[in-house]
Amino acid sequence: MSDSSSSSDLRPDLEESINVPEAHGALKDDPAAGREKSLHENGMEAVSLWLVLISAVVVLVGGSVMGQGGSFFGYGELTKDGYMRGKSPVPLPTVAVPEPALAFLQKQGAKVYSNCSSCHQPNGMGQTGQFPPLAGSEWVLGNTEKLALIIHNGVAGQIEVAGSSYNGNMAAVGANLSAKELSALMTYIRTSWGNDASIVTPGMAAAALEISKQRGGGQTNSEELKKSHDKMLPGDILAPDTLLDPETWEPVASEE
Repeated sequence: MSDSSSSSDLRPDLEESINVPEAHGALKDDPAAGREKSLHENGMEAVSLWLVLISAVVVLVGGSVMGQGGSFFGYGELTKDGYMRGKSPVPLPTVAVPEPALAFLQKQGAKVYSNCSSCHQPNGMGQTGQFPPLAGSEWVLGNTEKLALIIHNGVAGQIEVAGSSYNGNMAAVGANLSAKELSALMTYIRTSWGNDASIVTPGMAAAALEISKQRGGGQTNSEELKKSHDKMLPGDILAPDTLLDPETWEPVASEE
């Protein structure tokens, strides 16, 4: 029984006198122990200095060749004469540059006035006996509320302009104008063709639209204009050189 038991037990028969750590330490020069140790050091070997130097030379030579690549890298050699670069499909961001109030409103007002020039003419002189002039007109240079109502509501019946009498029927050309467009148009005709009057701001024009709304609509006439609307629209006068934001049409805050 004891023989079979001992034959099946393959574990080493360690005597109590054996020091296990010392026994393991004696294996440090063993080939198998060396191979085990090398598994932990693979890939951690120092890179050869020669390999670093050779790689640096290759990079420098390659960069020099590309930099002096001649026509292969030359934009001028790769394009035909007269070639024009196409427009980018991505819209470029635009920056709104503030503009002096008078110049800006005149520019915008000229666009609106193109709808009036067939009657009052591009030079603002009108047509004798048919359409009164705007150049030098007391209705243009005078108080702004009556001018706003003439444009927005139209005027019917006899009206005297610059010493001449007209008896026509002006339609409400400003019915579809916004406050900004009305202010630009009024500023344009008050400061063009030798006219020298104050700017009409969008705020003033907005007040004119409200006055017209409260009035109830319909054409006006010279008597009503003189009696009820011969006054300036409410709002502060704007200096011609005041900078306006071309997107909001509002004065740009000064930087102090």
